[in-house]
Amino acid sequence: MDSGEAGKDMKRVSLELGGKNPIIVMNDANLDLAIDGVLWGAFGTTGQRCTAASRVIVHEKILPAFQKELIKRTKQLKLGNGLDESVDVGPVINNSQLQKIAKYVEIGKDEGAKLVWGGKLVKPLPGYFIEPTIFTEVAPDMRIAQEEIFGPVVSLISAGDLDEAIHIANSVEYGLSSSIYTENIRNAFLAVEKSKLE
Repeated sequence: MDSGEAGKDMKRVSLELGGKNPIIVMNDANLDLAIDGVLWGAFGTTGQRCTAASRVIVHEKILPAFQKELIKRTKQLKLGNGLDESVDVGPVINNSQLQKIAKYVEIGKDEGAKLVWGGKLVKPLPGYFIEPTIFTEVAPDMRIAQEEIFGPVVSLISAGDLDEAIHIANSVEYGLSSSIYTENIRNAFLAVEKSKLE
């Protein structure tokens, strides 16, 4: 039964819409806060939640500094048992999903994105582990920027200004959440106003 049929019969439904959620980081953002947000948004719960962030759209003026710090902080993340409070990144749910994520890492490289950290399966940890993964030089129309991976993989996408960042954020088929890091309240409200809610 599709949602249209359910509506005719007034039946309750729960829909999975998929997620390719963006974080916009403007050039006036507090970088420490933005990095914290990306680390949790992209790698918390190993990227296995519908509201996980998988696209980070960064103002071109701060992209080099942001990328350098994000890689540094990502390297410090501890992988292991998700029930251990000292662990930052737990396992992927099963081997099938692990292989799907690994396939998308290869797709990203084949598309011309630059793998700057991660992407390797981790052994001998018990369970299904892949390193937190960061791609740069990602074009908004690449598959890794358009398709739901559902794992700890983030694409860094450059934007020249807020309008371009919002356009990139809105350029996917699905998404359940979005964030913006800026100290300009006008930018924040513009992002809310222009975000696609269809």
